[in-house]
Amino acid sequence: MSETVTLVASDLDGTLLNSQKKVTPETREALKQLKNHGILFGIASGRPVESGIILVKDWGLEDDISFLIGMNGGVIYDMRTKEKEQYHLMDGETILEIMEHYKDMDVIFQVMVGNDRYVNKSTEETRAHAKLFCENEILTDLETFLKGRKVNKLILFIDPSYMDQVKARAATFSSDRFTSYATADNLYEYTDPMINKGFGIQKICEHYGIDPVHVVAFGDAPNDKEMLEDVGYGVAMKNATEDVKAVADVVSSYTNDEDALAHFVTDEILKNNPDRLEKDANVKVG
Repeated sequence: MSETVTLVASDLDGTLLNSQKKVTPETREALKQLKNHGILFGIASGRPVESGIILVKDWGLEDDISFLIGMNGGVIYDMRTKEKEQYHLMDGETILEIMEHYKDMDVIFQVMVGNDRYVNKSTEETRAHAKLFCENEILTDLETFLKGRKVNKLILFIDPSYMDQVKARAATFSSDRFTSYATADNLYEYTDPMINKGFGIQKICEHYGIDPVHVVAFGDAPNDKEMLEDVGYGVAMKNATEDVKAVADVVSSYTNDEDALAHFVTDEILKNNPDRLEKDANVKVG
């Protein structure tokens, strides 16, 4: 890693958070040290930025986090200025076509608009999942709701044992109007084909005036691939999927439960960026 680092982005689940969905003391200290060195830090997640704002405040990290990338790259949010930008929403009619393709399968459809989840079926499990991510679950007639409306994305909420069948069904149809991928062992998602975390990184770099070559990104799941590919240095967790490890510049010797991000920040980023950047260094370097 030879370039000066001015911005760091991290996936959330399986990367920044441990298995208990917590930010460890070691990670907290690493984020504070990034701020002390004048390096911007933010989260890139499949979650809405609205729920991200709530979570980072609950974790006491709002002063250490500069930005959020949400909806797998479809939304960016500046924590300081409160500016939000979103891109490439999906037409409701397209969502309905996708749902039709799965109508005979045991899936629950969830349509995201901000941190509101509009669902065709509500269960104790889906309600607990929404609460965990600070989202509002709203039971509704999706066919009526989606007509004439644009939304951020469609989620198929499933039992993890059903994922292979969902992936097999997804492989039987395609369109230039959408792309799809698993984002967790129980979630399969559809977004506009332009949207991925690499796109989100591009937009946040434009927002701050930074060249992506000066960015380090951390991830573990398939929806992190483009982000790791599109930055100057991509770091995969030891617990990452094999396809993510294949595109990363380095695979950590540590898992998310072993503070992989904190180790890399301390051992590599701070060691190679020992001096605090000037106030406007992010713009200058970019």
